[in-house]
Amino acid sequence: MTDIFRYWTPEFAEYYVAALNDDAGFQKAARKFEDVITLVCLDTPDGKDVCQTLHIDRGRVRQDLEVEDAPGAMRARPFDKKVTMARTTTPYAIWCRLDRGQMNVAQALVSPDYKVEGPKLKIARSLGVLNALSAVASKLPKSY
Repeated sequence: MTDIFRYWTPEFAEYYVAALNDDAGFQKAARKFEDVITLVCLDTPDGKDVCQTLHIDRGRVRQDLEVEDAPGAMRARPFDKKVTMARTTTPYAIWCRLDRGQMNVAQALVSPDYKVEGPKLKIARSLGVLNALSAVASKLPKSY
C-alpha cells in the first residue's frame, strides 16, 4: 500500500515527481516540452512556505524543493524569466481547492491571492503540459 502524504510536504513532492515520471498521460503531453516551472505554496499547515521548481525535459522531471518558515524570504524573490518559464504563487488553501476541483484555474486567476508570472503567450501554448501536471497531482492519494 502507498503511504498517504499530506499535500505540499517534502514527502508528497517526491511522490508527485515520481508519479509524473511514471504517468503515460503526462509523458505524452510533455514529450516535446523542455522548460522550468516553479510552484510556490504559501502558509502550509506546518507554517511553511514551499517552492517546488520542476525541471521538465521531454517528459522527464526532476525537482528542486525549498521549504522555509512562513513568511519565507522566497516571497520577495524576483521572478527570473531567463531561468523559469512560469511561476505560480498562492496560499495552501487555494492549492487545495484547485486540487479538489472546488475551483478551476479561471476562477483562481481572478483571485487576488493567485499570482502567475511569466510570458503569457508561452504559458498559453504550454497549457497541455500544465493541465497534465495538475491532473497527476489531483489523482494522487493525499491528505490535506
